[in-house]
Amino acid sequence: MVLTLRAIQSRANRANSEAPLTWDAINNMGQDYGAPDIDYDRFSARWDDTQEGPLLRQLVDRYDDRGLVIKTKKSSKPAQAQGNAKSGTPEMDKAVKRELAK
Repeated sequence: MVLTLRAIQSRANRANSEAPLTWDAINNMGQDYGAPDIDYDRFSARWDDTQEGPLLRQLVDRYDDRGLVIKTKKSSKPAQAQGNAKSGTPEMDKAVKRELAK
């Protein structure tokens, strides 16, 4: 998941755009790489994990029950959970570009 988020972050920074993603969009991108599905509860558990949490906090601006927003040059704020409220491979770049175009 961290590699996918970094690829999306890199792509958004190059495009000077924000990177909001729904859980469905993240799951669609992850399917290409065999990643398990993620939702608010699963992501929240990973956010609270002592090993993975610090990595996610470096990449994710905020998240809620609809999805998450990746930190970019355009949207740089301290990471926070919202309660309920290096570049990737060419294939990853294509998947990211499709998702960012939505």
